[in-house]
Amino acid sequence: MPALFSPLSLRSRALRNRVGVSPMCQYSSDHGFAADWHFVHLGPFATGGAGLVLTEAAAVTPAGRISPQDPGIWDDAHIPTLRRLTDYCRAQGAVVGIQLAHTGRKASMLRPWEHSGGTVPLSEGGWDNVMAPSARPLASNHPSPDELSLDGIAHVVASFRATASMAAYSRTAFASPSKSPTACARCGRRSFHSSCASPLRIGSRAAGALKSRCSSPHGYMPAAST
Repeated sequence: MPALFSPLSLRSRALRNRVGVSPMCQYSSDHGFAADWHFVHLGPFATGGAGLVLTEAAAVTPAGRISPQDPGIWDDAHIPTLRRLTDYCRAQGAVVGIQLAHTGRKASMLRPWEHSGGTVPLSEGGWDNVMAPSARPLASNHPSPDELSLDGIAHVVASFRATASMAAYSRTAFASPSKSPTACARCGRRSFHSSCASPLRIGSRAAGALKSRCSSPHGYMPAAST
């Protein structure tokens, strides 16, 4: 028990204790934007003394969300609301991290309390460009997703790398991928890089990340720095 409240160093980051708040889905965003709900939800954990506060999974593309109410970080416009949250938590002494995600076949779903299974109709904000490693549906009452091509894999890889760059501008200290690294369609290396990226709409700050070559042979996403 005493060790729980002792400081912990992770590379250049120093946590005041070893209490970490894990990502918790809130299903309370609008078009990917963090809202007052997220501020009220996570702020008290920082005020209460947690050493590390992680945001819920933020989608790296619009189609990578679980539901239309999931947060995202695929556009520069998402940064200010995330920065407001991280600035407050950091001012309380907490280190803030963000979980980056692409939900694959578990996409365009209704929120858990709205259904017993199924997807969101297009007329209600759902989308039909669900993609996954195979065309196998999540369940019998779900449509079959599009099987990712090599270009599609490269697109997802590029999205993770670009949003890791954007996370730095939102002042999160850690970017934690919720999916495993993917093999590059061209060079075969397993890493979050983008040398073979297909065209992707991203924010201007993230565009620089897409110019990098396949330079990370180990398959780990570098932590975003503040």
